[in-house]
Amino acid sequence: MPAIDPTTLGEATERAMQRLEMRIMRDIVRRIRDAEFSTASADWQISRLQQLGHSEEQVREWVQDALGASDEEIEEIFSDEVYRSYVGNEPAYRHTGKQQTPYSENYPLQQTVRAMREQTSGTMKNITRSMGFVEVIPGTRRTRAVALTDFYRQTLDDAIYDIQSGAFDYTSVLQRAVTTMTRSGIRQIDYASGSASRIDVAARRAVMTGFRQVQGKISEQTAAELGTDTFEVSYHGGARPSHAEWQGGVYTKQELTDICGLGDVTGLCGANCYHTYWPFIPGVDKPVYSADELERMRAQDQQTRTYQGKEYTPYEATQAQRDLERRMRKDEEDLYLLREGGADEETLALKEAHLNGLRQTYSSFSDRMEMPKHWERARAMDPDERHT
Repeated sequence: MPAIDPTTLGEATERAMQRLEMRIMRDIVRRIRDAEFSTASADWQISRLQQLGHSEEQVREWVQDALGASDEEIEEIFSDEVYRSYVGNEPAYRHTGKQQTPYSENYPLQQTVRAMREQTSGTMKNITRSMGFVEVIPGTRRTRAVALTDFYRQTLDDAIYDIQSGAFDYTSVLQRAVTTMTRSGIRQIDYASGSASRIDVAARRAVMTGFRQVQGKISEQTAAELGTDTFEVSYHGGARPSHAEWQGGVYTKQELTDICGLGDVTGLCGANCYHTYWPFIPGVDKPVYSADELERMRAQDQQTRTYQGKEYTPYEATQAQRDLERRMRKDEEDLYLLREGGADEETLALKEAHLNGLRQTYSSFSDRMEMPKHWERARAMDPDERHT
């Protein structure tokens, strides 16, 4: 059984994209601030193209930095992690008296790994080529995607117009721009389908998808060499209900598709799924969990805890905790950008009070649900932090 924690895959790439996101949002805020103090006049139209040109050049540099950090992680995952996944099956060969082909001699698998590594790197580049924001259309509940360059121009133009007109005070203009940006986050926009995903989410998903495909190839190749058509699926607490039904079980290859949904975006190894599967030899291997243990664990996953009058299953508690983490991160982003923009003290104090309230709720909720706290997920990424 591979001893790889899938929840950690893509974290470095995710952080790199979050840094890129904050750098871009900070740049927009700083240009609004500079316009308020120096160019909120007729000369804005003169300096406008120059400012936008500087921003485009800077964004290209930030993108290259983010892609560099991503490429480092991709290289590590598709070398070290793939190797660990491969040799993790070696005990199964020993049980059957067979010899596993050394990874260095497994040329078909090496070709697959190279192809998936190149595909994943290419996906990262595509993500950064289609960046933008999603904003609410005024007077409606509908949204629209706005390309990054267009968003820069539109946001700065609107800010300068509102400041010049005197219809809005500076802090109100700044707050509106910041709220629009942090509510959306930098998105990868698919103009053909109209779908849009935050770049950090899309990037991590790409890394995990590439690795899963390689891991699946390893499992299926190993199973074929061992002469088995049976696989065991991993188990983790708090799984989504549709996955909780089949996790931890032993299945044939066909059952992985029919029962576990392998190959489907909502099934085994689909979007946001942390389950894995590995070869299982009936009569030789012993399942990680007995039938009684699986029944007991599944029963535990249906037990609820109450917080402020509402009951939560472990899965529901996990979703609620993630929502609080996202809200705290947004408030941290708001606070950072408002400070960068020079918002007034009252606005900053109100935002900080709201953030502190969320932190208290997060802490007490996690304690009540007996869940570990993941403060790092709620942290706004420092745009000046260097990747490690």
